Amino acid sequence: MTDEEPAGCDINHPLITLTGLLIEAESALLARINSTLRSAGIATDAFEVLLRLSRSPGGRLRMSALSRQLTITTGGATRMMERLERDGLVRRVPGTADRRVVFAEVTETGRLELQRVIEVHVRDLIDVFTVRLEPDEVAALERGLRALRDSLTPADPAEDDPPE
Repeated sequence: MTDEEPAGCDINHPLITLTGLLIEAESALLARINSTLRSAGIATDAFEVLLRLSRSPGGRLRMSALSRQLTITTGGATRMMERLERDGLVRRVPGTADRRVVFAEVTETGRLELQRVIEVHVRDLIDVFTVRLEPDEVAALERGLRALRDSLTPADPAEDDPPE
């Protein structure tokens, strides 16, 4: 390794700065969300599972799609589901067409738990985003982050088929 940098690049490259800002903002936002949800009496990972399932068609996702969306291993998703099943918030349902496929499904208890904490979460997000950013900045941020996410984590069409 040499002390020379590639032509045209330096440590002050704007994309290095942008990446650093994104990572710092993500870290601060996650800490704030964790604190807010903890004070509301729910773990962040449980909230995220309930939210993703509740927003999915039929309140269910394939376990493989859920683990991909949560960016955790399938083993990690299984352990999380076991914990949430014990609490009655979700259930695992085998596929009817292919018994190897397992769906994660939110229960009525899980929907009620999500509803219990969603107002606190949204109030906090309003403070984070709409108090600090103009509406056009929020819209531009969403467009940019969605495009970045979609290009870096392409969906697996087999996992996103409608539930059976």
